Amino acid sequence: MIHHILVAIDGSQTSRKAARFAHDLAQQTSSRITLLFVLEPPRMLSLGFLDSEIISGPQRSPEELDAVRRMLDEVAADLPKAQVEKVVEIGRPADTIVSMADKLGADHIVIGARGLNPGGKWLLGSVSDRVVQHAGRPVTVVH
Repeated sequence: MIHHILVAIDGSQTSRKAARFAHDLAQQTSSRITLLFVLEPPRMLSLGFLDSEIISGPQRSPEELDAVRRMLDEVAADLPKAQVEKVVEIGRPADTIVSMADKLGADHIVIGARGLNPGGKWLLGSVSDRVVQHAGRPVTVVH
């Protein structure tokens, strides 16, 4: 039985499609939905011989967090008949999605596929593939 659906949102059209799919599933199963947006953390790069580190990658500003929250509000507004919670976390996307599903006790994960070509998947891997491999619960990948 499904009681709680975790939906990974990244702002893409496929993640919005995944949210609508989860909404339909929630209506059929009387489930609640948690929308999860994962921000990647900045990376620390060692300078080796200087025995110090520099921060590489995006720094998270209050404006960026506000934009993410507004986007989650928009997605939630498109799911009028569902009980929706919104969560923003910082971490590696696949690992964070799986750990949040465990933490929240989600019965099912719904995630959009980014549609990487085979070369891109080989080089970068796929968040949805990693979630499917490590989730320990049913995962629906929406294309």
